[in-house]
Amino acid sequence: MIRKILVATHGSKGAVEAEQYALDLARTLGAELHALYVIHKGWGSLVGIEWLHSSEKRMEFYRYAEAELYRMADEALGKFAQRAAACGVSVTTSVRVGDPGEAIGDDARERGSDLIVLGDVCKGRSEEYKARINVGKLLRSAPCSVLQVKADAREKDAALTGEACSSCLQGIAKG
Repeated sequence: MIRKILVATHGSKGAVEAEQYALDLARTLGAELHALYVIHKGWGSLVGIEWLHSSEKRMEFYRYAEAELYRMADEALGKFAQRAAACGVSVTTSVRVGDPGEAIGDDARERGSDLIVLGDVCKGRSEEYKARINVGKLLRSAPCSVLQVKADAREKDAALTGEACSSCLQGIAKG
């Protein structure tokens, strides 16, 4: 039986579809829902610090970049929490820094999750740095089943079963 669902998100279109799928599942099954946003552990190497000559300026920029990544995480998780509330589902959220596959597996293990829900594989580069998941690695190390939501699958399944609430469908239409 599925009592605890972990959905990995970062606000992309595929992740939002996975969020909505997880919402529908949690609502239908009466399961607990937790959303996790992973900031890739290698983000610090992206800031291009070569042009920052003083350690003070480098640290100032590093703190700014780190704060910006957490702001983006909070924004994505906040939007999800609003959509969940509109569907009558309570959700807890958290942010982790690490390798995405490892962080998701560790979080699922620590929470005793029965299911991990992921979005579809992103075909192009995102406009900002998003954590990419090595799905094969996650499948081998996950403590529970992993569901990867294919693009548009949630809407197709909802149309077939009639289980999606209208607020959920409006939430995904708005992105």
